[in-house]
Amino acid sequence: MKGILLEKKGNHGIFITHDGEFLKGKHRNKAIGEEFEIDRYVISYRKYVAAAVVVLMLIIGFGPLGAYADPYGFIELDINPSVELAYNRSMKIIKVNPLNDDGKTLLDAIDVRLKGNTLDKAVGVLLENAKNLSYDVNNVVIVYTKLDISDETKIEKVMETIQNNNHTMTILDIDKEEYKELKENNIPPAVTVLKSKLVEMQVPEAEYADVDKVSELAHIMNQAKKAIQEEKRQDKGNGQDKGNGQNNQDGSEPNENKGNSNENSGGNSNSGNNGGNN
Repeated sequence: MKGILLEKKGNHGIFITHDGEFLKGKHRNKAIGEEFEIDRYVISYRKYVAAAVVVLMLIIGFGPLGAYADPYGFIELDINPSVELAYNRSMKIIKVNPLNDDGKTLLDAIDVRLKGNTLDKAVGVLLENAKNLSYDVNNVVIVYTKLDISDETKIEKVMETIQNNNHTMTILDIDKEEYKELKENNIPPAVTVLKSKLVEMQVPEAEYADVDKVSELAHIMNQAKKAIQEEKRQDKGNGQDKGNGQNNQDGSEPNENKGNSNENSGGNSNSGNNGGNN
């Protein structure tokens, strides 16, 4: 039977199986947290249950505890204060990290507990307190990590709720592994994603190449969006004007024909009068 080594004492160790059974056997100089075959020898679990729970949560995230205690996804909220929210499978916040000094100032000013709250409520609390501290909330950016396909709808609905409550907010997604890699290399994910979007929008690189502030990049992107929308409106308007011009030209011809028809009708009347005179 296989078990996970929890504790060493002499040549023997305490193990826990996947069935939750606590056993004693030789540890074979293996490291705590390793899983391997052990000789079955049942012991009382009471003495080891507390330590076992802690070890399981820290080392392997065993069973449902791991599913709800380990981060399942991340949200990075950038105002000027930057804050990272980690959430579990139940979409509840389990960790809150300030990403800069302003982020720490913002979190210190909050008098409610963010952990255990839903994502949309936590974002609302952060934005409200940012306003109270006179931070500019007109170019707020949220970058969230994509989830498994089975849970993708959940996070999309949450983001939709957040967007509906904050219409000026920019919300972007990023692959979870890419997010972790960027964080490990001390590269701000929001900056990376925003610059990628600006490339897609064909914004000249000179406008943002040396910009590393999220709010400024968001402003550049929003201005580019407005310019694109205005260009589309003008193109649409020019199309309508052109169409109206064609209609007027087409409309003038029937009027001329109608006039000709009247003249012809009048001519026929004269012909009738002449006939009467004759």
